Amino acid sequence: MTYRITKFDPKKRNKEGHFLDNSEWTAISDIGKSEYRNVGYEEYEKTETAYVESIKLILNEKNIPSLKIDSLELRGSFEEFENYKKDGRLKNIDVDFNSEIDTLENGTFLNLKQVQKMIRLILRETVWMNLLDSAFKIILGYDYYMYVECSELTNLTIKRIEEMGLFVEPNMGQRTIIVTDEKGNEI
Repeated sequence: MTYRITKFDPKKRNKEGHFLDNSEWTAISDIGKSEYRNVGYEEYEKTETAYVESIKLILNEKNIPSLKIDSLELRGSFEEFENYKKDGRLKNIDVDFNSEIDTLENGTFLNLKQVQKMIRLILRETVWMNLLDSAFKIILGYDYYMYVECSELTNLTIKRIEEMGLFVEPNMGQRTIIVTDEKGNEI
């Protein structure tokens, strides 16, 4: 089953599933912008922590101690990470580029603590990767969308995630984008 776990209230979607509230922030770079209701860092971090804790709850429920990196994309060099620190993008995250970022590669297994840090770094748009196990997968998409593929979650886990302010929607996989040529054939 694929769960979409987000901060976005499904009641604010149209019948096609498009989220209608354009004033909702979707990235760390939206902090302080008037068009996103001047969201502050504290609110941002509270939401980010809810995402991280929801993954912790799910991994604990499924007894999964580690996840493997897949589809890794490093978004920056050492200098860019230093700039992320200066501009506040890495506020409250202790990360060493040389030992924790530059050493990442597909197939690397991360323990729960490392997974939690990587979720934060993905949400802060500094790295990108899928995290998976043989029967489990986390995909963090654009605009703070998170998809978790796993066996059915217990009602208790769903309730605890929702108590943190997130919405858990079952059977809501990422939309498949099909690219076609001028004749309509899939590319």
